[in-house]
Amino acid sequence: MPAADIVIVGAGVIGLAVAHELAGRGRSVTVVERHGQSGTEQSTHNSQVVHSGVFARPGTLRARLNIEGAPLLADAAARWGVPFDRSGTLVVAGHRDDVPRLDRYAAWGKANRVAGLARLSAEEARAHEPHLGECAAALWSPSGGRIDAARLVAALERESIARGVVLRHDFAVDGAERSHGRWAVRAASGGTVEAARVVNAAGVESGRVAERFGPKRYRVYPCLGEYARITNEKRDWVRSMIYGFPPPGYPGIGVHLTRLLSGELLLGPTATYLDAPVAPRTPLTPLAEFLREAEPYLPGLTISDLEPAPSGIRAKSVPPGSAEPFEDYTIEEDPPGSGVVHLIGLESPGLTACLSVARYVADRLEGLGSPALSAP
Repeated sequence: MPAADIVIVGAGVIGLAVAHELAGRGRSVTVVERHGQSGTEQSTHNSQVVHSGVFARPGTLRARLNIEGAPLLADAAARWGVPFDRSGTLVVAGHRDDVPRLDRYAAWGKANRVAGLARLSAEEARAHEPHLGECAAALWSPSGGRIDAARLVAALERESIARGVVLRHDFAVDGAERSHGRWAVRAASGGTVEAARVVNAAGVESGRVAERFGPKRYRVYPCLGEYARITNEKRDWVRSMIYGFPPPGYPGIGVHLTRLLSGELLLGPTATYLDAPVAPRTPLTPLAEFLREAEPYLPGLTISDLEPAPSGIRAKSVPPGSAEPFEDYTIEEDPPGSGVVHLIGLESPGLTACLSVARYVADRLEGLGSPALSAP
């Protein structure tokens, strides 16, 4: 097949968004994906939340791309017919001991210039969520939203192909060689694509893929997120999204309650580190654990209201036992001068930030020197 300017490894929302952006700038792009279809991993196995920015530490690339990405995603959803709803997010301090942590998120949101943030009393919080249980104080973020992640993947794929992007599924990257300023990227099945530059957007496989292009080691830790759901009439007990606080040392922002656009109520995700990026055949988290997490916020739930929901594996760059639940996003060329840009640790809010990530990566590629790309 003809050589491309850029090959992107990974056809999740981020890889497809980067492809769409680069093609819009006149570049020839090929996307390779190890699965038989796009967006089957982190992109569609998540809470489908569009984050407002209160959970991102100010001054980080993660925060910047979250804040820039949320309005871009809302605008694109409207253009592409992707279901999206700005439902708002309620962060709840169930006990007074949680109030300092609530204050920290309020300060982060203010520093990130999240619009419309409001500190609420318990009574004011119940005006948003009438079934809310334990509450010492709450933070309301009206710009938080929900999106249909599967429809977003389909739209990104459709719009990218319309711009000339070539998409190759069942292409698991197994090796790469560079000659005369170009990369030959090889699949385990024997196929090859050639490009001047490479973007590694392989998610949980990004560390392994990076090893094919240079000596630097990126540690990516697969972390299982499991969910439960409510599909009976109690799903209507939550109007938007309710977040609490996880125990210290928890590698994430904790189990939360999200009313999906489909109408069902989702509880999760959990966070369990795995030895390999392969989900177990049977759930690791009993439904009783989800009930224990959710019942303080929704008194009256019973275990019979819950059923298992599909799980997902996210690509974390913080190891088990880390004092902080997140590291900043890593987006860098390595080795220097290679023309290979790696995207490492782009977990939540990666869905929210996919379009701003795409702009950032495209700008970085344009700022690199040799090898030269074809004129747009």
